[in-house]
Amino acid sequence: MKQTYTVRVSREGKWWIGQVDGVVGAATEVARLAELDTEVRDLLAGLFDRDDEDFDLSWDMSAILGSDGQSVWQAYRVERDDLCALTVKVEANRLATLRALREAGVSVRDSAALVGLSHQRVAQLLAA
Repeated sequence: MKQTYTVRVSREGKWWIGQVDGVVGAATEVARLAELDTEVRDLLAGLFDRDDEDFDLSWDMSAILGSDGQSVWQAYRVERDDLCALTVKVEANRLATLRALREAGVSVRDSAALVGLSHQRVAQLLAA
């Protein structure tokens, strides 16, 4: 199992600051928040002489969002990840259904009506 490091995020002027809990000297700053994950991973990989994918990061944005905002953001991220996983499952089941309908001799237009897609989209999915 990968070790998880908590990164406390704060803001100083135009800079986003990421400080890793429990790791002396593990702090970095970036101009764009989108760059912080990469920078923290590079920092930890260098400090521990490991690959940057050998650990997980947990983000504490409470200095920016407050504790209520942090809780809402964390709940959103869990729900988003769950939705993405469910979407993958639904799409796989939809394709399996369309293939089964095709094998049963059901037309593309009738299959489209059964799964709630346009007949053009059904044709695209079956052709892929």
